[in-house]
Amino acid sequence: MRDVVPPARIRLRAAGAAAVMTAGLLWAGPALTGPAWAVPAHPAATSEVTAGEAPLIDAGSADGRRFRASGRLVGGGGTTCTATVVHGTGQPDPARKALILSNGHCADDSMRTNDVVVDQAAPEGWSFTPAFFHDNAAEHRTFTVERVVYATMKDIDVSLLQLSATYGELAALKVTPWTLADRPVAAGTPLRAAHAPTDGVEEGKRFLRLSTCGATAAAVSLHESSWLWRNFTRTDCLGISGGSSGGAVTTADGTRLVGLLNTVATPGYLGCGLGRPCEGGPAGLVVPKDDTAYATPVDAVASCLDGTGLRLRRAGCRLDRGEQVTVESAGQHTQSHTPQGPARWEARVTPDKAGRHTYVAFKSGPFGVTDCTRPQGYGKPQRLTATGVDHKDPLPPREGLHVLCVAGGPDDTAHGPGWAASFAHPSYAWALVDDTPPTVAPTVDIRSFEGEDGGKRFWVRPVYAPWEITSYKIKYGPKAGTDCAAPEGYRPYLGVPTTLEAAKGPWTYCVIGYDNADNPTPPTPFTVA
Repeated sequence: MRDVVPPARIRLRAAGAAAVMTAGLLWAGPALTGPAWAVPAHPAATSEVTAGEAPLIDAGSADGRRFRASGRLVGGGGTTCTATVVHGTGQPDPARKALILSNGHCADDSMRTNDVVVDQAAPEGWSFTPAFFHDNAAEHRTFTVERVVYATMKDIDVSLLQLSATYGELAALKVTPWTLADRPVAAGTPLRAAHAPTDGVEEGKRFLRLSTCGATAAAVSLHESSWLWRNFTRTDCLGISGGSSGGAVTTADGTRLVGLLNTVATPGYLGCGLGRPCEGGPAGLVVPKDDTAYATPVDAVASCLDGTGLRLRRAGCRLDRGEQVTVESAGQHTQSHTPQGPARWEARVTPDKAGRHTYVAFKSGPFGVTDCTRPQGYGKPQRLTATGVDHKDPLPPREGLHVLCVAGGPDDTAHGPGWAASFAHPSYAWALVDDTPPTVAPTVDIRSFEGEDGGKRFWVRPVYAPWEITSYKIKYGPKAGTDCAAPEGYRPYLGVPTTLEAAKGPWTYCVIGYDNADNPTPPTPFTVA
């Protein structure tokens, strides 16, 4: 095994700061311990982020009055997001516990492609502070988050959380809930986004800010890390960074809450991966320009809210209830041909915990083009036993992101109400077929220092380039006798820098970089002297 940059949980230490820069999803985490140079500094962890800050919202302004329902959400391990008080009709029972809306990854960023969480106790330490403005500190009141009413990162990225506070208690603080739009916005719609970023923001200024922007595309299919999302809104909102996750996106007139800030294309990252979402469509995967921000729609949540709360079984509710078959190994990066032959799907399907499904049907196609909710194109259902079914059909040989649609049903007909419910919320697997070597050359970090004996030494380590170079093999030796082109002697780089004595040099340090599909760069030599 080579030392691989974790594809779904990268957190990068901010250069010259105590904070940690979280790549990808817009929550911000606490500082991590460990060697400061185990991974490269995040490209956005500079004054450039501060220079692009959205303006702070004054509590007494019109926007301050409009966004009093938004505030700081603190979740597991001290991670920070933004959330907003919501209600199904806007006229809540004052005695009813209040609900707040945020991203699914703010509840649990480790949720997998098909995970759905329904009505679970929130871990200890979660809290929410509404009306979180920079100039009203005396008003700040923090309330405990009691329950995760709903959370998912399947198709959309949302969480609905229950507070210890009632709507009446919040009303006494002049915090009134938003109602949710029942349809997504169209491209060209002017927007406002209220969010409380922390990454790249000076201590003492991490309060609600306002981005004035617009929707540049609608109904976007988006892939980031292990997740597949549908009907997202691409925006040109700026000043977005970690902590902005879950920020309320409204129409410019402030009459409708239409989405939640979700993720952003991180400057300096390459290709597609965490921190670099890519859009799927007829042209394949398209890498967005730096700082492109995306919003997850809220209309599906709106379809399930009434005056009493979330009702997943109400007529017209379009949220996934989490009752589909289970798909293991839901994502993979691969070359079209492997040492074992043509690349294949590696999906194992088992019934859900309640055993609702005794048959399973499959179809596949390019991501962003293939609509898994349409029954057309599914193959004849196969019998699904308790031990499961393996789907190992060959992958298409062409490069690109392919999605496997997996729907469970009650019989072998693929018709009727049971199948209709499954087609509405199928499970997914995905595979990225990649035969292209990394588009960047390997680089190394060389640092000199004085040893305990007074002799000069070097620390040497290869530098990752997410998501083009995510692992390395290395070898090194005296400059005169080391041939980087010879395959002998290479070993996986395991994250520990190499120490070389200057007196025994000059040295040749050889590296081969690999992407997530194991495509290699040419062997690259570096002289250490």
